[in-house]
Amino acid sequence: MSEAGHDTESAKPDSDRAAMTADGLMAFFAASGFDVHKSPNAHWYEAGSRFLLSLPSHRSVTISDDEAREVLKQTGAMGLRYVTGDSEGARRSYQIIASGKDYSLEKLAANARSKIRRGLKRHELARISGEELGTAGLQAFMETLDRQDRNSQSNLERWQQLLRAADQEEAVEIWGAWQGDTLAAYLMVFLIDDVCEFYQGRSRNDCLKHYPNNALVYHLTEDVLVRRGLREVTYGLESLEPVGSVDAFKWSMGFERKEIFQRVVFHPALRSALSIPGAPAALRWMGSRETAGSFWRKARGLVDFAGY
Repeated sequence: MSEAGHDTESAKPDSDRAAMTADGLMAFFAASGFDVHKSPNAHWYEAGSRFLLSLPSHRSVTISDDEAREVLKQTGAMGLRYVTGDSEGARRSYQIIASGKDYSLEKLAANARSKIRRGLKRHELARISGEELGTAGLQAFMETLDRQDRNSQSNLERWQQLLRAADQEEAVEIWGAWQGDTLAAYLMVFLIDDVCEFYQGRSRNDCLKHYPNNALVYHLTEDVLVRRGLREVTYGLESLEPVGSVDAFKWSMGFERKEIFQRVVFHPALRSALSIPGAPAALRWMGSRETAGSFWRKARGLVDFAGY
């Protein structure tokens, strides 16, 4: 135990660490309260309201039009989003990744190194349980969603269910940055095959000036790539929403763009609605307003990704 009383378990050797398959990841999301579905060539979960994303999100899949129609029919979803190796009907996009056993502080820019060092000096980094996070991390969770304009009772309830599921899955890890007894920030990650996915990071407003996120992201990335020897760390796919400042943080931490193709397939009823003259432009306007909520911002991104 550390001085602050937190479990500072180090990452175990690869031979002792489980990694999820696509089936396991889908089961985890189901246990977390998400709607899930398995089709012949892909696994899906409801990443947004009535919109399915393939699992794992970075893995390229090949979906025929018939399979896509059947998924939409069986699930009642309004659309699908997935990474594909086929550029036809897809948009050139990127996955956010870091790779290589030579990942190190020295490879980053001076400003990034300074922030990481200050963050590491100020915080104790420790792996924690979902149960502990549910209490200690509540403020970090709520304040981050406030900054993203996504705070709601349903999101809080889903988060609490996610934490319970995390404690039942060895390949889900939660790491926290502590200032004494205060959890300044946390990062939840998935181990999938030979890849580590950064799934959810949250932080307190009053702690941001001490760079807890910089410390966590650097520590986990270096640990996963250099000590554990995994092939890649992924921060996910190009966002549907404008997130310039968030992406700038990732680039500063040594992450880079890996070219991929993303495809969005809409339900026939939604395609019909978007075929009405002026409908895509109106939706883009709704999503581009300064007061636009997350739903409209994402809807605008989906229309762009679908090529309207």
